[in-house]
Amino acid sequence: MVVLAFVGLTPAFSWVPEVPLLGVSVLIPLVGYAVTGYRAGRRSGRVASGVIASAVAGVVSGFAGGLSFVLFDKPLLNIPVGMALGCIAGAVWGALGAIVSLRPRQR
Repeated sequence: MVVLAFVGLTPAFSWVPEVPLLGVSVLIPLVGYAVTGYRAGRRSGRVASGVIASAVAGVVSGFAGGLSFVLFDKPLLNIPVGMALGCIAGAVWGALGAIVSLRPRQR
């Protein structure tokens, strides 16, 4: 993700289209949160475990994203905002992943 921030924020890479870059930088963490929730929910048998594990992953990735912005002379507020948004997105997508992992399988 730091590479995507570097490409998106460096003036030397201004020729890179912004929409695909933003799409990739949003989809990669969301898929990661869902997979984290799926694995945690499947392992523990509870949705809450998937929510917590994915929320923690969201906080960590939000911190890394916010710090990437700060390193390119953006406001320091990006760190707590990134952490909060990462936590929320991680909890929601982790819950979805955990719910999918716990639904009954047909044999």
